[in-house]
This record gives sequence, C-alpha cells and structure tokens, in this order.
Amino acid sequence: MKARAAKTECWLPSGGYRLLRTKAISSTALIALAVFGLLSPSDPARAEGENFAIRNNYGAVGLIDMPSARMAPDGELSAGGSFFHNTQHYNFGFQALPWLETNFRYTGLQHFDPAFPVYFDRAFAAKVRFIEESDFIPAVAVGINDVVGTGIYSSEYLVASKQVGALDFTLGIGWGRLGEANTFKNPFTLISKSFETRTGFGTPGGTTFGNLFHGRTAGLFGGITWDTPVDGLSLIGEYSSDTYSSEAKAGNFTPASQFNFGAYYKPTNYLGIGLSWLYGKSLALNFAFSLDPRTDSFPQRLGPPPVQPPDVRPISQRQEAIGLLAGHRQTQPSAAGVDSGKLVDAVWSSAPDLRDVSMRGSTIILNVASSDLRTACNSVAHLPALYRAGFVSVTVSNGGQSNSCSVTSFAGSAPSRPAPVTPISDPTRFNGVSTGLMTIDARGQMQSDMRGAAAKIRQEAQVEKILILALDLSGAEATLYYSNSRYFREGDAIDRLVRILMLYAPPEIEKFRLINTVAAQPVRQSEFLRSQLERNFSQTGMLETSNTRTSSPAPMQNPVLEAGMRRTYPIFSWQVFPQLRQELFDPNNPFGLQIVAGAAAAVELRPGLSISGEVEAGLWDTFPTGRISDSQLPHVRSDFLEYFVHGKNGIGNLNVDYRFRVAPTVFAKLRVGYLESMFAGAGGEVLWRPDGWRWSLGADLYYLRQRNFDRLLGLQPYQVTTGHISLYYQSPWYDLQFAVRAGQYLAGDRGVTFQMTRRFSTGVEIGAFMTKTNVSAARFGEGSFDKGIIIRIPLGWSLPVDTQSVYALNLRPVQRDGGQMLAGDATLYDETQRAVEFSPGQP
Repeated sequence: MKARAAKTECWLPSGGYRLLRTKAISSTALIALAVFGLLSPSDPARAEGENFAIRNNYGAVGLIDMPSARMAPDGELSAGGSFFHNTQHYNFGFQALPWLETNFRYTGLQHFDPAFPVYFDRAFAAKVRFIEESDFIPAVAVGINDVVGTGIYSSEYLVASKQVGALDFTLGIGWGRLGEANTFKNPFTLISKSFETRTGFGTPGGTTFGNLFHGRTAGLFGGITWDTPVDGLSLIGEYSSDTYSSEAKAGNFTPASQFNFGAYYKPTNYLGIGLSWLYGKSLALNFAFSLDPRTDSFPQRLGPPPVQPPDVRPISQRQEAIGLLAGHRQTQPSAAGVDSGKLVDAVWSSAPDLRDVSMRGSTIILNVASSDLRTACNSVAHLPALYRAGFVSVTVSNGGQSNSCSVTSFAGSAPSRPAPVTPISDPTRFNGVSTGLMTIDARGQMQSDMRGAAAKIRQEAQVEKILILALDLSGAEATLYYSNSRYFREGDAIDRLVRILMLYAPPEIEKFRLINTVAAQPVRQSEFLRSQLERNFSQTGMLETSNTRTSSPAPMQNPVLEAGMRRTYPIFSWQVFPQLRQELFDPNNPFGLQIVAGAAAAVELRPGLSISGEVEAGLWDTFPTGRISDSQLPHVRSDFLEYFVHGKNGIGNLNVDYRFRVAPTVFAKLRVGYLESMFAGAGGEVLWRPDGWRWSLGADLYYLRQRNFDRLLGLQPYQVTTGHISLYYQSPWYDLQFAVRAGQYLAGDRGVTFQMTRRFSTGVEIGAFMTKTNVSAARFGEGSFDKGIIIRIPLGWSLPVDTQSVYALNLRPVQRDGGQMLAGDATLYDETQRAVEFSPGQP
C-alpha cells in the first residue's frame, strides 16, 4: 500500500463586529514613545526573534496590522489566518534566511467587487533585515508587499525595532498603501520628480519596480510590544499608516481611527493566537501555526528498531581477518625495493595514537591524534633505514599542527634482514594491515557457513524493509547490492545493513562493500573496515558509520549484481493508494478538491528496464465545469480541468523506462509511452554528477503529442518538441540549492527557468521558481510570467514513520500555458540525490 499526502485547507467565512468608537491617545505620543525606545540601550539577555516572533494580521512578523524589523527563528514555517469586518486573510510564511522573511497571502474581501460575492486576491511579500540590533543600534529592515497580484496591498516600508527590557519599540516609514496616514512629503521626490507618480490598484503583477518607494507622500507608523510577566503573552499598541482607501471606496471597510490595540498569546512554540481591536470599529482574530524544519518532529519512529547491539569479534578473530584481507592486497615496493606493507606494519606498531599512514615520494606522512608531534616523528624516523627503504623524511600532523623530521641512519651493524614486527594488542590500529594469515582446511564447512550467513543476512534485511539484490561473501570481503525504498536518509539504511553484517557475517569477513542501487542501477559504493567499526563501538558504545565510511561512485563492472539478478527477473510489483488533487485560486471556486483512488503496477524485465502504469478513478470533486481558458498560447496546461473532469477515470501514465549509466557519474534514462496525464511521447535525459562536486549538469529532450481529455489512449493533433539544459548547484550557504534550466517549453516558447530552494537535513525543502520566455506579458495573460512557490514535505518528518513519500506542491498564483514543462522530464538529479554523497570542500 502506498500512501500519498494531501494538502488540506479550511476557508472560513468572514465576519466582524461593528462596535462603539473609542478615543485613544494621540499618534504623536505613541510615536514619541517608539522614538524614545529606539534610542535606548537594548537588553542583550534576550535572543532576537525568540520572544518577539509575533505574527500580524497578514502573517508577517510584526505588530497588529503593521510590520516590524523582527524576524522569526531561521527556517521557521508558518501558516495561519485572520478575520475581521468583511475581510479574511490566509497566509503561508517561510523564514528563508536569518535575515530574509517571505510570505504568501490569499485574501477574501466581501462587498469589494460586485462581480464576486467574495473577491479573492493573492500576493507575495518579503522583508530583508540589513542591520542587526546591538546595544545602541536598532534592528532595521526594508520590506515590500504585493509583489504579484492586483496591487490592492501594494506598499513598501523601512522599519526599525529596538528592545528595551520587556518593551519592544517599532518605528517605520511606509509608501503606497502604507503612506496614506500621518503623511509627509515623500523624501525620494527630492531626488527626482518621477517618484511622485505611482500606479494604483489594478496594476497587473501588483507592485512593480516602477512603483517602488513612489508616491507623493510617505506615512509614519509605529508601535510598542510589551512582553508581559505572563509566559507567552504580549500586549501591543500601534499607530497604522494604512487608511484602507480601496476598501473604503468599495464599501468593504472604513477605519474610524488609526490606532490598534491587541494581545498575542503563544501557549506553545507551535501556536500563536492574536485578538485585537482594529481601527476603532472592529474586533479581529488571527492565528498562526509554526514548525521548525531543521529538527525531526519524531525522533522515535514506528517500525522495526535497528539490530542492537552489533557483534564485536574476539581479538584473535580480528587478527586473522585482517591478515586474510591483507593477503588479498597487492603491495607496492618502496624506492629501495622493500615491501612497503612490512614497513607500514612497523610504523603502526611504533607510532603512538596513529590514525593513518601514507607514503608520498621520499616522505612518510603520519596522521596522529596526539599533540606530541615530535615524539611521534622520532618514534618512526629510524624505521626506513632499518628496513633499507629509501625515504629521507617523516611528516606528522594532527589536523591542526604539523612537524617534520629527517630519517636517521641505522646505528651499529645493520641486520641482514629486517627486524620482525611485534603484533600489537589491538589489531584495529592496523586499519587492514597484515598481522598473520588465516588458514582454513575445511573448505566445505566454510562454504556452508557462508551460505547460512548469507541467508540470515537477507532475512534480517527483509525485516528492516531493505531489499538485497545480490550478496557475495568470499575471502575477507562482503559485497552487498541493495535497494532502499523505505528510509528517507540513505545513512539510516546503511547503518542498519552494517549492524546486520556485524552480527551475522562470518568472523573472517573484514571489509563491507555496500552498493546502493536505483532501478537496479548501481549508484554509490560505501566501504567499511569491520575492525574499525568494532573499535569505535568498544570505545564509545555507539556505532558511527558516517565517520568510518569510504564512499565512491559505484564501479561500472558489477559481476556480483549481474549474477544475483539473473535469477530474480522478472520482478512484479503493484500498489493501491488514495490521492488528492487541488485546484486553487479560481475567483469563483478558490479551493477545488478531487479525491482519487489510484492503482499502479510495474514489471522489471532486467536491470534498468521496466514497464509501469497507473490508472485513476475519481471518487468525489468540487471542480468547476464551466470555466474556459482564454489563453492565446496552445492550451498545454490551462485546460487541466478538462482532463480531470472529463478524464476523472483514466490512465495516469503507461510507459516503458530504461535507466543506465554511461560512466560512473553519468546517469541516463529513456522513456516512451503515455508519460503523464496530458502528454504522450518519447525522449530521454542524461545527468553528469561529478563525484564530490557541488555542480551537476543535465539535459533532456522529448517529442510529445497532447492526449485526449478522457485520458485514455487517444491523442490530439497538437505536437511539440521540448527540451532543456539544466545546471544544478548545491551551495555551501544555508543549504541553498539552485537550478537553472534553459530551452523550449510545452507551448513552443523558449526561455529560462530559475529555481532556488532551501533543503534542510530533515528533507523539508521550500523555495521559489520563475520562468521568463520569449512570450510577452500581454500574450502570456494574467500574471505576466510563470512563477510560484516550491513546497516539499517528507511524510517521515510530519509522521512517526519511516517512509520516502513526499508531499510535493508547486504553488502558482495562476496557472497559464507559458513556461510549462513535461512532468518527469528531469528526474535523475532527484533520483540520485539520496544515494550520492556530497563532499564539502570540492568545487
């Protein structure tokens, strides 16, 4: 059974109360208090944003209706709403960076437009803090509202906030909608008269660059927040510079005063509730739910626990296994012709706290844990001469310091042969160097033990829900090919497999080779030395697989996998699952919902080659049936309701896929068939993902025909060739991920898509995208160009289960036909993301 998450939203009716107007203190007094607070020293004992992450009626961190310079904790996600007289706001917020707040807003206004019972407006907002608060300097931020939309809330502001004990003072200057009360001449008009002109409500795209900080006047706003002795309770007073002029003209809402007073209460870290008295005439309620995507919501999960504790072999068995492994390795002679393996054995025996040893040119290089570098250097300086090796110096480092010494001559008569090496008590220090060879006479018994161990390993992996495709236990090595379809973090699957191998692999097995596969194609190889794992476990009581792992691209030749899979194919699989579809932001139907029952089946014919299909049956929906697209471009996406109304019972996809590798780090995929609900065709993708690099490069190309609306086997006349070159970058800053794609889109338009997301260690990924093509804004239609919010929420983060299921949503303010891509045209990057390890410090 496959479970897929669905997005749920609750649209509440608007409402309000017309109450008696009250007389408040003067705006001059309130603003004077705010100025006084901004000039006072701050209280350094309280971390900024920790207690003042109050969400205003628009979902932004601020006061009641006005913004502040405060920020929420880094990475925080929020969702909420507010309700007052004839107005309802819904919002989704993301603290994208410690100094960058972003917000998406959806507003319903009654008695605003005669054509709609409730006029719905959508908009983006952002705020940037460019000065952090110090003892004598306030935090300062600049913000912009209604980046896209109709421009009802189009405004910009500059705001400062300063904390003094339990009080937080805010003072700001607003333009546009925030420049309508307590006004003065726009200071930017002193620079240029062009700043006097500002386009009002109805501008396509909302706030434009030509409107920024424009207008004849600017307004002053301010407020005070008191963090009361009651834990989680704050009281707020503010003076607003917003006169609600658009709403007043339409008859929606007319302020009686510019003062607002309220209380904000956070009973938990995840919920905030605000109650306020707005503009002298209305009671307002707002709420906000907050989540931290940086931490696991459920450290303890349902399902089988890892094998605990792992088995630790006796010292004698470890010595024999190390010797067997070393006997399989080829040794390289040193400059003097001596066996370097014996010299390395002597170094391991002599140097204290040795972590690693290597030989480069005429130098022996040691990595030690000790701070006494000179002693470590001198302890091995005599060995090259003792073993007739042609090294002239020794370099010792502990990661922070380094020291060098010269090789000393052998004093006295040189022995005719190198001195024997005395085995040390802990053979794990040898890291795989020989201390003796294991002799096994009963070969038949050993093979029987190997077969029994292999069966037990497969059985335990099945309990852990990890599929072993091939397993070979021979000599001193265990080679295991596996497929992880359960655990979101690849490290969790590796950890469980290592524990199983430590418990059930025969004692002569010293090296573990684990190769991850995607669609039976090897992707990444992880190697472990069993003795090193045992040593760490004995010392700390914990199994650390991340620090003892050697990772590299999987080899191109995989005879163990080929032999193991030859007896397995064909492989059949099937699943039944529920599915939800949403149709958002239609003015006549803001939230359309469809509940679907889906069934999928697949057969893998050979490694990488599969046939798969999915059928869907609509159970219930609220999708409108009379809305017709007015797009001037080919209707490649704007007719989506036609597909899910007339094709509510249909074929989601039916295609043949072939995945393979061109090189160890070059992945490829070919596809043909009914590729998605709206298009059929053939094409493919290739991805170059250099080992350890932050950069990846991909390309895809498809020839497509549009499918009939009934989503069965018929095709429409429209055909198109689409393809893109894609550049991916994993930045070292805040886990930011970037992607740039350039090429031809489904409507035949050509352009560039820019995508930026922040992907947390939990797998939560939030970001935004925009596409600009050679289609003009007028021909594109409402919205001018394609853009939206990217949301990826792993179910394993929101539920106490191990699963790779992810709720994925590209939230567009409006669905048009320009800049649209084929679903699944570039998936190799995401498919290999879990298995491919990124090495910091690479290009």
